[in-house]
Formats: sequence, structure tokens, C-alpha cells
Amino acid sequence: MPVRLQIQRRSWRLAGVSALLGMVSATCIAAATPEPSLELSHAEREGLIFERQQTMSQLQRDGELLGNIVAGLAAREKLGEATRAIANGARDALRDYQNRVPGGRSKPEVWSNNADFMARMEAFARNAEAMAQAGEAGNIALVTERMIEAMPCKQCHDIYREPKKP
Repeated sequence: MPVRLQIQRRSWRLAGVSALLGMVSATCIAAATPEPSLELSHAEREGLIFERQQTMSQLQRDGELLGNIVAGLAAREKLGEATRAIANGARDALRDYQNRVPGGRSKPEVWSNNADFMARMEAFARNAEAMAQAGEAGNIALVTERMIEAMPCKQCHDIYREPKKP
């Protein structure tokens, strides 16, 4: 029997309670049928897709800033802030995809191979958190070492995201 998820309006930038909500959502999702929730209105589904896209766009900007910091093109003092923003974004992205709402540039494989996709998202959030801790400690060498595992964007996008339309 499908589980109806209660959708509450929230700013995609709020992170305070999102970890707890993410765990509750994951528990609800695990009990649900494997198909995306069709009980949501069209507007609710579009809102969730938009929020997901905003999270990913912010992650891209934060990743670019981190790349510039590591390359010496941006102030090193922003290392902790940039890595924390990426960790928060990774956690938000994980939460956003727990809603199981197809659309946007997500390929159908996100939903047909959801166990692999969600395992990748969980690893992304976990590794980004480890990188953020190194960044907040000011350890640029450790951040650089952890960047590949903490930011597997291209590897995941190659499998699970549609390319931009020209």
C-alpha cells in the first residue's frame, strides 16, 4: 500500500532539521511501494523537482568555488565555508531524492535502479561531510585528497542525468 508523504514548504537552504526529516522520510520511503508517489498533485511534484534542481545548481556553484580555492584563485579563508556548503547540499540532495518524484533531468534509471542511486547519494553525503570537517579544520591537503570521493558528480551524472538540451 503506498505511503502518502506529507510535503511541507521549506526553503531549500534550511538545513537545521533536514537530517532528522531525511531519516523519517527514508523510513517512510522504505515502507512504500517501489513506484513514485502519484498521490501528489502536479504542483507538488513540480515544486519538488524545482527544489531538487535548485539544490543541484547550488552544489555546482559551491563546487566551483572550492575548485578555485584549491587552485589558489579564491581566498583560502573560505575553505571551511565552501566545504560545509557542499556537505549541506549533499545532505539536501539526498533528502530531495527520497521523495521519489520523477522529472527534471533525472533519467528513468534513477527510479528503476533506485537502490544503486540512493547508495551513491548516501556515499556522497557521507564523504562530503568528511571533506567539510577537514575544510573547517583548514586542512586544504586533506580536502584535496577527499574531493574525488566527496564530489562524485560526473560519475553519477553520466549514469543518472539527462544532458542539457542545446
